[in-house]
Amino acid sequence: KQWYQRRVRAERPVDISRIDIRVGKIVNIEPHPDADSLYVEKIDVGEAEPRTVISGLRKFVPQDKLDGALVAVVCNLKPANMRGIKSQGMLLCASDKDHTTVEVLIVPEGSKPGE
Repeated sequence: KQWYQRRVRAERPVDISRIDIRVGKIVNIEPHPDADSLYVEKIDVGEAEPRTVISGLRKFVPQDKLDGALVAVVCNLKPANMRGIKSQGMLLCASDKDHTTVEVLIVPEGSKPGE
């Protein structure tokens, strides 16, 4: 039965409109206390409180470049614990083929958190 369920899921067409991508503003960023490659970010995505998002960008993007930046955030992911801290989203980034360069996607100028 599990094999059948996996096959049915795999055959569903991709519907990108189901992804909740919002503009977010990083209002606070700190190195993760228990991981050398992670940041802990507080991101305003237009809700009552900023979301906590854990990203693996520490080896690729300097902290000061992200602080206050407008970013694209996937908001409808299931929260996940990452080294003891719950992450409530994911930053959209791009990398080169061998994953030696990673950059945060740039949102349109004039965008506001929550858009």
